Amino acid sequence: MKRNLKYTLVLAASGLLLTALALEQTILAQAAAGTADTRLGSKVKYTSEQASVQDIVQSLAEQVGLRYDRQKSFTQTDPLCRQWVRNVAIEGKTCNEALEQVLKPVGLCYQLEAGVLVLSRQAKGTHPPQSGASSTSVPTGKGYVTTGPTPTGLEPAQMLSAKEQRENFDFLCQAIDETYASFELKSIDWGQVRRRYQERLDPAASTDQFYRLLFQLVNELKDTHSWLQNYQPALPDSGPELTVDLFEGKPFIVAVNADSEAAGLGVKPGSEVLEVDGLSVEDKLKQLRIGLRACSSERAFRRGACRYYLLGGERGTTVDLKLRLPDGHAQTFRLQRTLGPVRPPRQPCSFGLKEQRFVQFGRHPSGLGYIRITSFDGHEEVAQEFDQALEALRTAPGLILDIRDNPGGYGQQRIVGRLLQRPTLCAISFIKNGPGHGALKRQDDILEPTGPWQYSGPIALLVNDLTGSAADLFACYLRSAKRVVTVGSTTHGNLSGVAAFAVLPCGLIVRISNGYICDAGGKPIEGNGNAPDVIVAPTISDFLAGRDPVLEKAVALIREKSQRN
Repeated sequence: MKRNLKYTLVLAASGLLLTALALEQTILAQAAAGTADTRLGSKVKYTSEQASVQDIVQSLAEQVGLRYDRQKSFTQTDPLCRQWVRNVAIEGKTCNEALEQVLKPVGLCYQLEAGVLVLSRQAKGTHPPQSGASSTSVPTGKGYVTTGPTPTGLEPAQMLSAKEQRENFDFLCQAIDETYASFELKSIDWGQVRRRYQERLDPAASTDQFYRLLFQLVNELKDTHSWLQNYQPALPDSGPELTVDLFEGKPFIVAVNADSEAAGLGVKPGSEVLEVDGLSVEDKLKQLRIGLRACSSERAFRRGACRYYLLGGERGTTVDLKLRLPDGHAQTFRLQRTLGPVRPPRQPCSFGLKEQRFVQFGRHPSGLGYIRITSFDGHEEVAQEFDQALEALRTAPGLILDIRDNPGGYGQQRIVGRLLQRPTLCAISFIKNGPGHGALKRQDDILEPTGPWQYSGPIALLVNDLTGSAADLFACYLRSAKRVVTVGSTTHGNLSGVAAFAVLPCGLIVRISNGYICDAGGKPIEGNGNAPDVIVAPTISDFLAGRDPVLEKAVALIREKSQRN
């Protein structure tokens, strides 16, 4: 779910100032990139009245022949990468200058990994100022809470006294107490949480330690959409040249880079991870938890943590990895961390698909239509691509909609409307309208048919534990409308809906979910997720053999249903 970030890129200035700024931007961008790739010096051009940071960066990268890892960038920088930028006008700048111009105002930077551009967050508040650097020694002003656009342009104070830390702690606790919507839904005793963290306040703590405490405090909400907007503890930023994913609750190696150190030592896909640096997987996850943002469900946290951070650490260090190899025997490997977090490969499709940015589609060999939506991050562009897919598959006797691994973006009511025959209650929202924990206002989400025609055939919706946010809402809408049979595993369950922002006196911005969404039957999706009608859990053996049992089951169900009709 999105909030707009409004700023205008002003390009008029004196020639001397522009030259100085361009030089500074070039130096900063090259430092952030960690590379001298000559393509970054190529000139680019971009204009738009409104676009997300993701879309702008992808366009800039494509113009100079670089690839952009959209999913990895999303994972590392959500929600900053999805912020709206208005009135963009880039003319005659090099790619690194343009990237710096777009990214710096929203707290992002970039790096190149083997010719692939990846976004990351600027390190804000994670280190004390260097000697001689200016710093904020007092709070920026009075705190406030707003439900308007995301506050911007604030940096957390670098030096807070013990008294100021206590004042900011009390302000945040009170703001959450009066604003957060899901205390009763999640049975959270906020008074007890507040007392527990109050006991952890240390008069001798550094400001960075204090912000880490607030980070962990907000994590107690177990809400994917509640976070510190302008502060993030440093994350493990590198790992060995292999990727990990979770199957049946256990982490497995799913890919090993060719010609890598791991491949040379005999690490093979299908190996189960038993220990990391002498810690069991459970102990390693426990260690990671204090520095990772909370998720609305444990299943989603474990999947994401194993995928991106289980083997992570500082670039250049080594990791001791104990594996159970496919032949059954255990072996420990020492591998160097050389790459940033890598997204596990998607199960390849066995039939041809037409590729678009967000929506891919084609005909399954059974004759059914297949539409995969990888993200809802493109707003109108996603709906337009879906329209093209639906038009091409208009005569299909049934459809398979695949939103597995879709992390969300914008609500797509227009797409849902293409599949409805009549106005339908598709969700019920509850939004805070008072300071009490139970002060919630109900709002019914009734969706209308949209488009020149509506698809009326049977539909299967493929989901998994990484189907979240706007994708969770999409599943909720279609399930409530009884338009789909859902197949796969229970979704993430991060559907708190709308947001308020607490701006602390110290300048820290905290996003707080002040609503949540239920299906038409009144069941909250936040924490619970959308449970599938038919549970299918792929195994590591399925993945290695190239089988997709979720898709296979969905095809069988829809063929049976279409034949009955």
